[in-house]
Amino acid sequence: MRKTRFARYNIGQVIRHRVYAMRGVIFDVDTSFAGTDGQPVPDGTAADLVYRLFAEDDEVPYVACIAEHDLEPDDSGEPVGHPSLGAMFEIGEAGGYRRHRRALN
Repeated sequence: MRKTRFARYNIGQVIRHRVYAMRGVIFDVDTSFAGTDGQPVPDGTAADLVYRLFAEDDEVPYVACIAEHDLEPDDSGEPVGHPSLGAMFEIGEAGGYRRHRRALN
């Protein structure tokens, strides 16, 4: 039986990579890859969540899939300039991103 994991980061949260000059906005959390690579993560377990994000670096915007242990919060307050953000998110009061509210018929 698998142990229940809770995501450390939230949809719409701005994060950055711990090593590389990359930052982005999370749009999905994927548990299907958790622990499949068998590599231990910093807390000693073999399970890890994978986040999908609208990412950018110094050259180009792209979509990335990054393991939770490779990410950390980005508290710079700088907006993320990925062109796909507007289709899914609006900017919140605190500078973060929140999903568009959809009108229900």
